[in-house]
Amino acid sequence: MIIGFVLLVSACGFDACEALPVSDDIYLTEESCHLMLDALHKRRPNAVLSCGAVWREDSDRQK
Repeated sequence: MIIGFVLLVSACGFDACEALPVSDDIYLTEESCHLMLDALHKRRPNAVLSCGAVWREDSDRQK
């Protein structure tokens, strides 16, 4: 199940490498993540940013 979205930065631009989280913040909607991405692009237009889903496996839920 998706629990939110995280803002990611690619350290090697558009080349194939793993993206790293920008912060520990988890946004509840993809739209709110993209709003933060747009705000950061205004300050750092050359940064390669994206929003990624944060997943939690069903077995991780407390019963």
